[in-house]
Amino acid sequence: MSTAIPSIANRYLEISSASIREICQSQIDRLSEKLPVLDVWLVCWNQLENKRDMVSYRRNPKINTQLRSYLESECWITKSLPFLELTPLSLNSNESQAYVCGLGKTDIHWDYLLLWTEQQISRHQQDLVKDYARLLQQYLNLCQENLRQRAKNQLLEQALQQAEHQLRNPLSLIRLYAETIFLGAESDVQKHQASLIRRQADEISSNLSELLNCGRQACLRREAHSLLTLSKNVVMVLGPRLDKKQLTISQPNQSAFVMVDGWQFEQVLQNLLDNAIHFSPKGGKITVSWQECDQAVSITISDQGPGLNGIDRDQLFSPFFSKRPGGTGLGLAIAKKIVLDHGGRISAETGPQGGAKFSIFLPR
Repeated sequence: MSTAIPSIANRYLEISSASIREICQSQIDRLSEKLPVLDVWLVCWNQLENKRDMVSYRRNPKINTQLRSYLESECWITKSLPFLELTPLSLNSNESQAYVCGLGKTDIHWDYLLLWTEQQISRHQQDLVKDYARLLQQYLNLCQENLRQRAKNQLLEQALQQAEHQLRNPLSLIRLYAETIFLGAESDVQKHQASLIRRQADEISSNLSELLNCGRQACLRREAHSLLTLSKNVVMVLGPRLDKKQLTISQPNQSAFVMVDGWQFEQVLQNLLDNAIHFSPKGGKITVSWQECDQAVSITISDQGPGLNGIDRDQLFSPFFSKRPGGTGLGLAIAKKIVLDHGGRISAETGPQGGAKFSIFLPR
């Protein structure tokens, strides 16, 4: 008889990642008490900190170090791990057995439950493991969502703390001065010009509100969009700037489809391409590419500029951080916020041939 899996209720959404880790540890300990195990590993990829995380149970610390090194190397992982299916691993050992159960894939990294046992386990025990695997997989999803929400909240908090002073107050002054000019204008032309300034200040203020709210999950209008179409739309908007620097855009002929808010995701592409245009040398090339994986779509934008050496990667996506003269420092922060709201991840590095390379991973 299979073990009943409790549902993950909404009340868990606000618990910390540390609490989720404790829950996973508790579940692994319970599973280990019911099986002849040497080790049980719950391995997942922390996509925000870009590192492997592991929760483990160890009954016997003196087990074969060579086999341990082999399992830790993950060289046994093939192209795919069957999702929530228990697969035996070949250890070439008479002393122990190993089984792995795929729990999903983050970017190019697999999350999995691995059991190292003293002997082969029965069909009933395998069913028990799969029941626990389903439960742990739900907690892993909750943990990743928790991390994404924390990152989004931090970005939003930083933006809101500085936006009032740096953007709202100057706009209010501009509108006030325009109103004063309008009231004191002696000609219709002056009144018209003052009215235009006042109206533009109101419009910018309205757009700013939308900008600061941009990416809230409640506002997302997700539909299936062609990446090729979204990219072409952005390239068309940026056409004059590309022509001015005699830049060429290279992108795939075949598209991939993603479930995104089309307008918001175009803002992501536009901000990244705008950045690439600024730092690209005259006559250079910007490469846009995408690739479909089992559970995600990866998108990269690369340029031939100076790259990111010497730049703090953690600050790169922070609001109001900019290396561009006159730059607002909001473009990359907004791009990251939108990507996080879509359940994805964005990163930056210097490419193999130099230049900046931005990578986006979106779940399918």
